Amino acid sequence: MATEKGLERTCLVSERDTKKYSLALDRMSWLQKNSNEERQQQEAEVTGANPAYHCHSYSQVYENRKREQHHARRKLCVASVICTFFMIAEITGEYVAGSLALASDAAHVLVDLTGFLISLFSLWLASKPPTKQLTFGWHRAEILGALMSMIIVWMVTGVLIYLACMRLLHPDYDIDATVMLITSACAVLINVLLSLILHQTGHGHSHGAQVREFPLEKPALSNASLRAAFVHAIGDLFQSISVLISALIIFFKPQYKIADPICTFVFSTFVLATTITILRDILTVLMEGASKGFAYDAVKARILAVEKVESVHNLHLWSLTMNQTALSAHIATADTMDSQKILRDVTQALFEHYSFHSITIQIESGEDQKPDCVFCQEPKD
Repeated sequence: MATEKGLERTCLVSERDTKKYSLALDRMSWLQKNSNEERQQQEAEVTGANPAYHCHSYSQVYENRKREQHHARRKLCVASVICTFFMIAEITGEYVAGSLALASDAAHVLVDLTGFLISLFSLWLASKPPTKQLTFGWHRAEILGALMSMIIVWMVTGVLIYLACMRLLHPDYDIDATVMLITSACAVLINVLLSLILHQTGHGHSHGAQVREFPLEKPALSNASLRAAFVHAIGDLFQSISVLISALIIFFKPQYKIADPICTFVFSTFVLATTITILRDILTVLMEGASKGFAYDAVKARILAVEKVESVHNLHLWSLTMNQTALSAHIATADTMDSQKILRDVTQALFEHYSFHSITIQIESGEDQKPDCVFCQEPKD
């Protein structure tokens, strides 16, 4: 009997323990479920507060790029139509007046038209999607088109300088000052219109509402093709002004017809000078440099200002076009357990102050850093 009662008590104890264990498991499961729900809710709140943290949440950048290309195409099409009609008028005026200055201006308008068409083609090419070979896409076509346009300007300018030299050596030519005056006056008006059509302004973007520790950067947002076209238009404008001055001199003082080739020299010198800036920017892009407004030290300071970021190394800034800059960097932190939050914070901080095309961040432990690593050294000024 005692043995049976002992067994009964043992069974009762086992049942009670089993129930307690089951209740404990249920409670742990409930707590874990609540914890998961709270964590998901917190992540949702973070996602809502920081929409730029996701690696592919570049819809705003993409839309801005599409809008910019559409805007540039529209301006270039209008400018091309105006150039076509005006070039025909100038060639007719040059044939009647016999002015080399008008011929040079008409030739430059032809170069402008060619440059506009090249720019339109490069914009179409740049809008094509990436391929497995061209993983960044066709953005550099825009830069190559601008470079080709500048090369054409230099070639035509060289030809015009040669013709001006020949006219100085052989001054046996006649100029109809009246036709030259009328045509050059119309040229000034047309080139002012073209310059206004092709003019563009760049501005920085900010989507954060908080007070910032640093001043807002203003990267260059100009389209390379449109900028090259604007350089052409400005060169034409000053050439037209020079031709107008030359026409006025010859109209009142016909014996000073030497003003015609001198005008060509002045124009050629100015045009070559106006191409230097854009050529420098084109070469910066082709050499994987950063665009204006993306200063290395300023970008690094913004990353270091993020909480828990100890150091930044292997920071690279390079441009796909004049307004498409990419960033990659390695960030060292002591709290690698919270790496996702650090990644979100850094990405958000960068997108709030810069219009990057893409951002790639690698989080590393501060203990794994090697001061003597060649790739981790700070670049020279």
